[in-house]
Amino acid sequence: MANTSLTPELAKLAGELAAAFANSQKVVAAKARIGLFYQNPEATDLFRKVSEYGETLRNKHMEGMPPSEEELSKFDQLRSAVVENDLCKGFLESRQLLDDMLSVVNQYLCLAIEKGSAPSDEEVADAMNQQMSACSCGGGCHGDCGDCDNESCGKRDCGCGPDCTCGCQEGKECTCGENGECCGKHGEGHECKCGKH
Repeated sequence: MANTSLTPELAKLAGELAAAFANSQKVVAAKARIGLFYQNPEATDLFRKVSEYGETLRNKHMEGMPPSEEELSKFDQLRSAVVENDLCKGFLESRQLLDDMLSVVNQYLCLAIEKGSAPSDEEVADAMNQQMSACSCGGGCHGDCGDCDNESCGKRDCGCGPDCTCGCQEGKECTCGENGECCGKHGEGHECKCGKH
């Protein structure tokens, strides 16, 4: 047994759960889509470009220099290219699926420790809904980004991720960020809902 605080019984159960996840069709399919993305230089380069450019804009904004309309337009074009690329989209959807699965399992474990007994499916769903409500960002940039318009991003498929690069501008309402993390795109009139301001 690994050097952990788990008892042999809990380690055995954790191993069984890990094996069940590893053999799950959803996990296998998600990993295959992620693998296809990493095997395609064009898709990975496109994703790298949007991430790096988004980080550049974010850093610029944090230094008190809001991105220009031209810079935001360029970012929007890059982001649209990512969303329209099947391999990039598959990668983002698969990564989100795996993150969601781990979040649900973690919620079961947290509630079990808190309650002293196994929670019901309904209790887990309620707890997750409460977390989403407490963080106006919805717990991350989720869903299909077809309608991501910078005014209420809330979409992970736009390539946002934890350090959201949705192109939030001054005067726009930001609903991005992961687990309440701040996207860092604050300007006068910018209402960030990450819950940290």
